[in-house]
Amino acid sequence: MPRGCPGTFFKPLIVISLAHCAAACTADPPIHDVADLVFRGGAVYTLDESRPWARAVAIAHGRIVYVGDDADVVAWIGDGTEVIELGEAMLMPGFHDSHMHPMAAGTTYLRCPLDGLAWPDEVLAKLSQCGARLEDGEWLRATGLDEDILAGQGPGTALLDGLSAGQPALVTTGSDPEAWLNSAALQAAGIDAATPDPAGGEIVRDPQSGEPSGVLRGAAVGPVWMLASAYPKAALREGLKRASKMANSLGITSANEASTFARHWAAYRAAEAAGEMTLRVNASLRWDPLAGREQLQAMEEMRAQADGPRFRADSVKFFLDGDGNGHSASVLEPYSGTGGFGTSNYGDNLAGLAAKVDAAGFHIHMHAYGDRAVRDGLDAIAHAMEINAPRERRHQIAHLALVHPEDLPRFAALGVSADIQPLWAWWNDEVRHECDAVGPQRCARLLAFRDLFDSGARVVAGSDWISDAMSPLYGIQVAVTRRPPDGSGPPWNPDQRVTLEEMLKAYTLDGAWLAGQEALTGSIEVGKAADLIVLERNLFTIDPTQLKDVPVLLTLLEGKVVYDQKSTNPVPVQRFMSSPQRGSSSNESSQGSQEY
Repeated sequence: MPRGCPGTFFKPLIVISLAHCAAACTADPPIHDVADLVFRGGAVYTLDESRPWARAVAIAHGRIVYVGDDADVVAWIGDGTEVIELGEAMLMPGFHDSHMHPMAAGTTYLRCPLDGLAWPDEVLAKLSQCGARLEDGEWLRATGLDEDILAGQGPGTALLDGLSAGQPALVTTGSDPEAWLNSAALQAAGIDAATPDPAGGEIVRDPQSGEPSGVLRGAAVGPVWMLASAYPKAALREGLKRASKMANSLGITSANEASTFARHWAAYRAAEAAGEMTLRVNASLRWDPLAGREQLQAMEEMRAQADGPRFRADSVKFFLDGDGNGHSASVLEPYSGTGGFGTSNYGDNLAGLAAKVDAAGFHIHMHAYGDRAVRDGLDAIAHAMEINAPRERRHQIAHLALVHPEDLPRFAALGVSADIQPLWAWWNDEVRHECDAVGPQRCARLLAFRDLFDSGARVVAGSDWISDAMSPLYGIQVAVTRRPPDGSGPPWNPDQRVTLEEMLKAYTLDGAWLAGQEALTGSIEVGKAADLIVLERNLFTIDPTQLKDVPVLLTLLEGKVVYDQKSTNPVPVQRFMSSPQRGSSSNESSQGSQEY
């Protein structure tokens, strides 16, 4: 075949055309290598400030070798080049989710699924079936139970005892604020009649005997989840595979693992060594406030051993406060009607810890939900920068549900990235409860994304998956419209709406910068890795309330297809919660929280 004529094509869902081949067939061969893959004839949103839009992109050996117009890309087409005509589709960089929990959240797909099953017959039959497959000492882990079943005292421990062969059992609802335990699980967790309710949680008890009924709510679920989530390495790797497959189907090519335990770190390393990873993952190693400063040495060793092309661990995670549930976010002014100020997990120790971690060269990742926690985090980082030597720092504070106006300019001044979860920013039960807790004046400042962008802060975005839907397009749509994901209802705090351009940058180039990978990925520029996605439509030409409905047709990581819509292996569908669960479900910030 003459040079310049396309050969085989792997994407029949996108229209392929040979019409442009005629001119190329008579052209002299170029002196450079030919491309492995060419996209042309459509909208290419590059995120490159010097050239925001293009028409064609060529890829060779996993790298972008050409960005420009349709006419000049012909020189890159050879006998073995696959050519995709974009048509109405849009090519852009892959999404970077700056705050999610892919490995731990992925293990939820290994749990016994109860979604949609009728109570009691179908649920009990499924639990019995799952219980029969347990290995010795293994927990029965199930999810998707209807919350109404756990109303009052719930079904009781005895019923679940008979379905789990005497092994500990933990059954959670779809959003995990409630759980049903058997006797063995209560015993393993050390929960009995004398156990007090934790802050922000409840151990439901028999009103006569005072014994636990088997139902836990809120923060009480976290410690038991910790016990039940001690999966072996093989299961963690399987969870990562499932989560990565879902992420790739949604156009995600890079993620910040927001709370990494030692066994997760080991499983990530094993997955990378085995060539299993289809996501770039930068892990934030979780700081244990009960373990002391000696854990820093172990973290330094973990960082040194996790420096591969797909997995790195160069950040440390601090949970400064709680979340919107149970008034556990740390606030500057008391909650309405209670006089409480929320939970502060570090107090005066934070500045010293931050300085020590910063001096060791780590990037700092802080969970801060309330405005006092945000201020404490900024103060601690400022202290670290003041006493430590200058260096490149990529610190971030995540969630930022409430930020005091005086602290907004400090993000840019300190170079601290503002990590937002945009899918939370619509009027729902969670927001309503938070507004009741903080009053109307502070309610108007909740999730103030416009203020963060206008302050000059570098804003990055993440899903906090599994607590909400993983899809970046869901989050982008809500941030742009401040309306419910289904488009119903008026916008909430509409003056805090942001632009599509701003959100795409937060999910691509700025997310790559936070991960220290802006020279490698995050935009479509010559020399960068071909971490790219093809969307069915140009996002800039549709109604913003339809952004979430635009399918991802193709996802590439270093030029390799990691998701193709034509795939015969279906990706699990993630249910979207009608009221988002904050802080990674059952109060991730509590010291005994689940491994999210």
